[in-house]
Amino acid sequence: MKYINSLAVISAAVLLTACGGESSNSDNTDSSACISSEKSVNWEKVLQADANTLAEYQLFDNPCDPSQNASERGLPYTLSAPLFTDYASKYRFVFIPEGQTATYSEKEVFEFPEGTVITKTFTMPADTSDRGIAKERMIETRLLIKKANGWVARAYVWNEAGTEAVRDKNGELVAINNLQHGEDTLSFNYAVPDQNACVSCHQFNPNGNHDAVNGVDPTPAYFSPIGPKARYLNTDYDFGQGPKNQLNKWVEENMLSGLPDENSSIQKAADFSDYKSLGEYSGTPELLTATAKSWIDINCAHCHRTEGQASNTGFRADYNVLWQGNEQYHGACAKPVSGSQSGSTLIIVPGDSSNSLVYNRLHTAEPGKAMPPLGRAVIHTEGTALIKAWIDSLDPALCD
Repeated sequence: MKYINSLAVISAAVLLTACGGESSNSDNTDSSACISSEKSVNWEKVLQADANTLAEYQLFDNPCDPSQNASERGLPYTLSAPLFTDYASKYRFVFIPEGQTATYSEKEVFEFPEGTVITKTFTMPADTSDRGIAKERMIETRLLIKKANGWVARAYVWNEAGTEAVRDKNGELVAINNLQHGEDTLSFNYAVPDQNACVSCHQFNPNGNHDAVNGVDPTPAYFSPIGPKARYLNTDYDFGQGPKNQLNKWVEENMLSGLPDENSSIQKAADFSDYKSLGEYSGTPELLTATAKSWIDINCAHCHRTEGQASNTGFRADYNVLWQGNEQYHGACAKPVSGSQSGSTLIIVPGDSSNSLVYNRLHTAEPGKAMPPLGRAVIHTEGTALIKAWIDSLDPALCD
């Protein structure tokens, strides 16, 4: 089961480039590091989750290219509304042991079997308008591995040559200089998270603290993936033979069970992309709200929801709570519990983004004020433009 990511269809010559030729990953001429005779996942090593290098897991045919050609039981996927990380490209795969499947969930992350690996490789282009693995600098590959007692996170940082990714437990800063994004030239430090920081975003408390008795929560928080939910996978992806619904593909490959018969009955988040114009989201109030809900869900709701660690802040981005009729629950006209700042007396001021705390904390890169607090050093211009347009479209009478 081999698939070529539609974003990275490259020739054998370019493969060598990615492993030591002309790309930004090309200083090292030891291309032998990119040749492997192993074509199957080392599941024993996966369950140990202790490899010093990414290559030891044998997840990809080419140990130097985690963007395509996954080993058996590996499948690429994408999300219809991605989490923003400093304009990095992301290459995602899921690996599920033979004979096992993930179990469909209507609203939450699928239940994955022991031994599952979710990989996400972060690369940085020189120009965001010209992407593709051969033209990008590989920075890190993050793994989520499902062990018998739950998920663990592992980060592997690529060397300058792009020939080896070594485990990094403590995190580090990677200088990105002169990233071209439209008319902007961005220079910043990309942050590889330390292992302990991962829990900040990946913590999931099934019932919040609502079922706690005398301070004891019978359903305590646990570590969970964020992205692989039905609503973000219920979209097409090119697996090499033309676009195909991802959920149907997972079933076809015996990697998912329990999927409803009709895709029309499955949640589908409004898609978002930096390459679509704001006008494409704002044709109707319903579409604008749906797109804003998708964006804040994937970027904020892992913390700002009943099940997240920021459930008490007054801003809640729960996807499964309708906006209409629950505006104040989301933060409209509500005073912030914390993090208030000059000019932002309410979390969301309908019709006035400039005085809304949510927008102002998204539209800054200042440490201590910027949200999300992890995973970005620059402002997501397109995302904040969406949230600004949405807040400005809201009826001020909501606060009457």
